[in-house]
Amino acid sequence: MALTREKGRLKRAGTVLIAGAIALGVIAPLKALAESTLTSITFQLSNDSFKLETDAPTLGDLFRELGLELSPEYLGKLGHSLSSSPPKKISLPGVSIHRLTEEEQIPAKVLYKVFPTQGEARVEVRSPGKNGVRRLSIAVFTLDGKTVGGRTTSQVIRPPKQKVVAIFRPVDGEFIPDYETILRMRRLASREFNPPARAKKVLTMEATAYSPEEATAGWGDPQSTAIGLKAGYGVVAVDPDVIPLRTRLYIEGYGYAVAGDVGGAIKGNRIDLGFDTEKEAVNFGRRDVKVWVLDYGGGGVKE
Repeated sequence: MALTREKGRLKRAGTVLIAGAIALGVIAPLKALAESTLTSITFQLSNDSFKLETDAPTLGDLFRELGLELSPEYLGKLGHSLSSSPPKKISLPGVSIHRLTEEEQIPAKVLYKVFPTQGEARVEVRSPGKNGVRRLSIAVFTLDGKTVGGRTTSQVIRPPKQKVVAIFRPVDGEFIPDYETILRMRRLASREFNPPARAKKVLTMEATAYSPEEATAGWGDPQSTAIGLKAGYGVVAVDPDVIPLRTRLYIEGYGYAVAGDVGGAIKGNRIDLGFDTEKEAVNFGRRDVKVWVLDYGGGGVKE
């Protein structure tokens, strides 16, 4: 079968761990860190100490990175200036750091999909979605009790899951879905449309079932069919000598489909119905079905 089976994912770009900066909520852009020579600088404050890996060329750049605002007069008393290179150890008497961590919700986005139907007009939530969670790391610096800067950084600890809402708009009772509608709606097409009132031909065929989950190593791409469609419900395998590829079909007990795949065992009066899971395919089993041929492969099929 032209459809089938490979797995793979996960590309690792690399991880940079910055001692002390995570607690501060200070993480420089990864690209800049990768391309620069980093210097480890130790900060000694009144209530804490920490180390920071940085490529800041001046003390002023370093403080901007931290969100710390100290006057030239204060730094001058310590023998520092904002234009000087950062020393490897910086003592800032009277300066304290106060940390706070909070979590906030990331609202889920809503995707609206419009579908035709021969039923009633309605709105359905197809996927409820879920809000994500973002962790805020807040660092506030004070000098003798007065705020002298701070920084808030965030980290997404759970991305939001999109909510999908379907809007169904009624169409004429004689409506027969086109290629794009069948492929876009898949299983929904069989639920939302009546059996066709007309057909080029009606065949009785022996039907079996398959799914991408049945893939075995070396069989190719489990998600792609002979004509490049996504495998699964709504795409069936046929013998092109009997039913041309790209033909629209209506199948008894299954619904609307596109002839979009072939198979070594699918010859003559055989048809192999695509399902999304192996369990669905097994439950369908093998049976004789009526197949309404709605056209003969006219037009291109796009997804």
